[in-house]
Amino acid sequence: MLRKFILAGAAMFAAAGLYAQNAYDALRFSEQYAEGTARSVAMGNAFVAVGGDMGGISINPASSAVYRYSEFMFTPTVTVAGMESDYLGFSSSANKTRAGVANFGYVGSYSTGKNSGLVSWSVGLLLNKQNNFTGARKVYGQTDASSWLASVAYNTDGIYAPNMDFTDHNDPFYSSNASWNSILAWNASLLDTLPGTSDLYYAATENLYGNDITVGGELAQRFNAESVGNVTEAVINWGGNFSDKLFVGVNLGIQSIMYKYEEMMQEEALNSSDFQSGFNYFSYGYRYKATGTGINLKAGLIYLPANWLRLGASISTPTWMYLSEEWENGVNSEFSDGYSQRIISPLGTYNYRLNTPFRWNVGAAVMLGSRGVISADYESVDYTKAKLKDADYEFGYDVENSDIRKLFVKQDIFRVGAEINVNPAFAVRAGYQHYSSPYAGDSSEGERNIGSIGAGYVWPCGASDLFVDLTYQQLLNNPEEGFTLYNDTTVPAPAGMSKMKGWKLLLSVGFRF
Repeated sequence: MLRKFILAGAAMFAAAGLYAQNAYDALRFSEQYAEGTARSVAMGNAFVAVGGDMGGISINPASSAVYRYSEFMFTPTVTVAGMESDYLGFSSSANKTRAGVANFGYVGSYSTGKNSGLVSWSVGLLLNKQNNFTGARKVYGQTDASSWLASVAYNTDGIYAPNMDFTDHNDPFYSSNASWNSILAWNASLLDTLPGTSDLYYAATENLYGNDITVGGELAQRFNAESVGNVTEAVINWGGNFSDKLFVGVNLGIQSIMYKYEEMMQEEALNSSDFQSGFNYFSYGYRYKATGTGINLKAGLIYLPANWLRLGASISTPTWMYLSEEWENGVNSEFSDGYSQRIISPLGTYNYRLNTPFRWNVGAAVMLGSRGVISADYESVDYTKAKLKDADYEFGYDVENSDIRKLFVKQDIFRVGAEINVNPAFAVRAGYQHYSSPYAGDSSEGERNIGSIGAGYVWPCGASDLFVDLTYQQLLNNPEEGFTLYNDTTVPAPAGMSKMKGWKLLLSVGFRF
């Protein structure tokens, strides 16, 4: 059974009460789909035991201790992500393209001059992108059975109408306890009270026939949504090489979080004369932005029981995040007699904290001498351990944290990768990543499978090397999710299905010396 999301109703959550945050916010900012360097991504980020790569430092801090040289690197990237949606017999497709920086930094390796004990040490100052929120969705359909506005009317029942009026002496949000969806629709003349009542409603898209309320005619429904943003981690790393057998490392990670989401829901009468109100058109918009910072610690090791075998492991503390968010709703209305309204809610703001779960991983790599490497990793993260907190005190999120424990489970992550050196200057790479579902219940829900291929070339420059790596990454399984555009009323809201799609292109340019 696929998880069902109410898309255009998301803003009801944000505006309906003091706490806009919920379990899905905790999951969004806890998940990691690392980008890093073109080389690490090409090998499926299976770098727990490989080491010697700047992207691998965020996976296992001991990666820096494997370095035998110092290195500068820069990795720009292009991400294309979107969804294909089926709704009411209509198919729609949307894509969002964003350029960014997946990795940038410096690693320095320094010899101690010893043949045993601490033979070298390293420091790293770098940025690696840990998640990318680029996405888009477009939905279109036609129906005369239900409407978004009818759902708002149905969910406004019980609210005293005068309390929703915008006046100099009335704050409708606090005096009515209604959602901003209801308040805005009421003030844009998209809702009216039933005759003889002051707290029962019908919508501009509905007609009254005695005691019967029905949608007046055919409506074209459009929904568009886009998201952008990322979680980028600045890493301060130290690594140590002990006798070329044991490599250890520690990271201080400082995360920068930015997430923007915008959606637009529209309903348009195919024939406005079908509607007693003269309804022609309305649009509802919702804008949300979250920013924040987080800090974590990570430690790891790589051990060589034989020259051809490397074993690795690392563990990360929770990331302790401090997040600020703001949101805004707006409604436009238009009627056949020329009347129109545009109403925008005040800007809402709130600050809160999130502790993400512990993460740990293990890995093994088989070294093929000068010919390359084959590696495999396992990583575990238990999302039931994520915890929301108020910014100023410990309590206030008991319900949301209970939801986290009910809705999510431990996620298993498997990564495999290979690198083959065709000659000393040219290498080809491939990788695969599997993320099990983070959701309780259906084991396939939210599951992701990601494939990647890449190549790298090195130009010797005297005692230094200039190198370029190129990687293509593709989402393989197109995860599905069911959705509705609004809540049920006396009739069920029509349901649709969306499939996620996306790919990335990464180019690393670096200099070793």
